[in-house]
Amino acid sequence: MAFEAALGMERLCTIREIAQKAELGAATVHRALKNSREVRAETRRLVFETVCLLNEEKIACAARFVGD
Repeated sequence: MAFEAALGMERLCTIREIAQKAELGAATVHRALKNSREVRAETRRLVFETVCLLNEEKIACAARFVGD
């Protein structure tokens, strides 16, 4: 997970984290996020679902930390 020192908190997911979780290459994830025509609709959908999943996990983790 990436740490944003200026904010003192973790950032949401990175392209590398998305690629690893979705089992895709970082370039493919980048193209999908940029809405490139080179990326199939199924792959784009997988990338966006993975982004949502990873961000939800990080937000839930942060909420547990703040709640303590």
